[in-house]
Amino acid sequence: MSKIDTHIHGNYSLDSDNDYFKLCRKAVDEGYSVIAFTEHYDLLDSELVHWGLPPLQKYITSLNTVRKSFPELTIVTGIELGEPHRVMDFASRLLNSIQFEKDNISLQYIIGSLHVTRSGLNVSLPLNKILTENDIREYYEENLEMVQLGGFDTLGHLGIFKRGLNNEQYIDESHIYPIIDEIFREMIKKDICLEVNNSGFKSNHNDTIPDFKTLKRYMNAGGELITVSSDSHDFKHFNRFYNKTLDNLREIGFRDIYWKIDGTYSKINI
Repeated sequence: MSKIDTHIHGNYSLDSDNDYFKLCRKAVDEGYSVIAFTEHYDLLDSELVHWGLPPLQKYITSLNTVRKSFPELTIVTGIELGEPHRVMDFASRLLNSIQFEKDNISLQYIIGSLHVTRSGLNVSLPLNKILTENDIREYYEENLEMVQLGGFDTLGHLGIFKRGLNNEQYIDESHIYPIIDEIFREMIKKDICLEVNNSGFKSNHNDTIPDFKTLKRYMNAGGELITVSSDSHDFKHFNRFYNKTLDNLREIGFRDIYWKIDGTYSKINI
């Protein structure tokens, strides 16, 4: 069975040290047929002041060179667009303004992700506070805004805050289920894929993001479009939890995982 991973960070994400060539070689050796490099594209004012504008054209040119060295591997060029509901107009102007070289492969895949809520809570980092019901509601309401606006292919790591919790907090999401269900209805209507991100296995959460219960809600809502990712920022994490993730998906009842390139879905059986 061939494998896919649709969320990997490399040299052009400032929080990653993954080398493109080294990771692609590992992907081939481990039986992958498709991987997507999805470098961070963070455009909030605070991020631009701190990090500057991500060098998207250099990234795509570099990855095209790598692609030529691994003809047996489909390497998708993508971005992880942070807070798309708050930056979409700006992001669209930037993406449309880039003049790609004639022989280059352009941007093929966009993940929409929420890392920083409007109140300034960074849910992608280890949390130094106990989350309130309002914190959790704000997070999911913003994800609903994201999918209502659309403009991306896959919703990234829904429930990422669980990765940063300490052992002392148990999250009861029953009060949020109506919002989560509405997120899924919007995604199904728009053919937005749901990412099953296995980086949660590295933390106290010890589950995928979204977790087992949430994925069951997605299936019960009629959701089928799922994709699998490591969200790898380092070489050792790539492929580490792949089989464990597929075991969970089979137990829930999923039979296929999907990947998207240039607006077209393909799938493989699990």
